[in-house]
Amino acid sequence: MGVDEVISRRELLRRGGMLAGALAVPGLLAACGSEPPPEPAGGGATTSPQSIEGAKIKVSTYGGFFEENFAKMYPAFTEETGVEVESISQPTSEVWVVQLQQAIDAGAPPPADVSMLSGVGIQRAIKGGILATYDQSAIPQAVNLAEGYIRTDAEGKVAGVGGVSWYITLVSNTERVPESPDTWTTFWDPRWRNELALLKNAANSYLIEITAACFFGGYDVLATQDGVVEVLTKLQEVKPNVKLWFRDEAQAQQAYNTGEVSIGQFYHDITTYAASQGEPLRSVFPVEGAILDSGFWAISKTTSNLAACQAFVDYMCRPEIQAELARTLGTTPTAKRETMDLTDEEYEAVGGPGPEAALRPKYEMYDEWEDWIDQRWTEMILS
Repeated sequence: MGVDEVISRRELLRRGGMLAGALAVPGLLAACGSEPPPEPAGGGATTSPQSIEGAKIKVSTYGGFFEENFAKMYPAFTEETGVEVESISQPTSEVWVVQLQQAIDAGAPPPADVSMLSGVGIQRAIKGGILATYDQSAIPQAVNLAEGYIRTDAEGKVAGVGGVSWYITLVSNTERVPESPDTWTTFWDPRWRNELALLKNAANSYLIEITAACFFGGYDVLATQDGVVEVLTKLQEVKPNVKLWFRDEAQAQQAYNTGEVSIGQFYHDITTYAASQGEPLRSVFPVEGAILDSGFWAISKTTSNLAACQAFVDYMCRPEIQAELARTLGTTPTAKRETMDLTDEEYEAVGGPGPEAALRPKYEMYDEWEDWIDQRWTEMILS
């Protein structure tokens, strides 16, 4: 397969995978007219029941295959509610939050009424005061969500709602690694010298959390900056093994597919899709836990259609919608497992041992010490 095909595939996927194909691959897993509201949503806004029929909202998600498949679900929502949804693509959450902030500060309409933000992105958006916040009673379907998928502000108002999750797992080229290890600690093994591919940024690789879980008994060591430095010092031992620090996921996928790198971290959904298309790849959930990252639905503070946005978020929390996303995108549902009709095989294909066994990113650390972590990461890991 040529590089152009790989890159176009990644552009299509954007954190997606074709689960139906993935399930067919053995051994894929080893060892997820009405008036708008009278005022914008500001902090702690609530809305009274009202007709939302005729409202129009813009919803942004990561582009390509991901956005295309989400957009296919919107007509059913429109038919049920009368709310018209315009689907648009967005860049990374960190970049998108800046664009939302700039629009709000300028008094301009938000580029999207509802956005999908990463855990780090939504933390920064909450801190920047650019999101509508509201009572959870506005989204009754949220009772179907698993623990950890409601993000709140300091007053306990809802600011973000889990829309979809994805795993970062231990990925290897099966031609280079006939039998995969099942632990993150393999990154420190000298036999992988100049063989690893790892995500380049601290705030999306979560290698700090991985190192803390593997060698420091958990996240308690990350409570202080001195503890973070201690963890980074341990992570420095991995540097001789790293061949590729990647930001561009297409570059990493090409490196894994061709055997340029043997093993490393990557997205489970992308890997399972690539394997279903015949690439020599394997995704393993490490014994310490795979990293579970998520996209949260967040409503822009200055939207003129708060009630319609809340109805959209509520709709996306439904178990049948979450199950459909798992089947079409290969992502991990945010709904509780028992609320969905996914078979055990279907759920295991996207969620492995489940969120209870996963490592969750320490989002607040990156928000509180953003500049400090970036500086230490550059000095200690990338230099």
